[in-house]
Amino acid sequence: MDSHDTAPRGVTSVSPFDAMLRSSFLPSALIGLVCAVVFFVLGGVAGGLSALFGAALALGFFASGLLVLRTLRNLNPMAIMAAAMAVFFGQIIVLGLILVAARRIDSLDGPATGITVAVVVVAWQILQVRSFMRTRQLVYDPEAGDAGAGGRT
Repeated sequence: MDSHDTAPRGVTSVSPFDAMLRSSFLPSALIGLVCAVVFFVLGGVAGGLSALFGAALALGFFASGLLVLRTLRNLNPMAIMAAAMAVFFGQIIVLGLILVAARRIDSLDGPATGITVAVVVVAWQILQVRSFMRTRQLVYDPEAGDAGAGGRT
């Protein structure tokens, strides 16, 4: 059992990455589905399928990022921040490369795909930040604070 498993009352010991994944994935998928319906109405089958492709692409990349970060949960905060920045930067680059490569697919509706990716990414980020703020993660180590105060309360 590590020090993260013994959280003070009112503070969760659940991985913030699990909480963010749970609260971001389904609402973002529903937003992607709404985009697909809108683009199906506006652009036919190609628009709807392209929007579904964009939603799946965005969901896959951002869910995979949280799954990677979940495995690094027990590192020190600076290492987690560096890993999070590297994962996010890598995701954006790969997502951009896939979208550039997807432009070569004639049946793919570029605006439907791009707009859906953008909408799902923005929704995901908002939901993820909101979820993290609700996880009540400690920003300090209570045991280290007690030792540094000489045991005073």
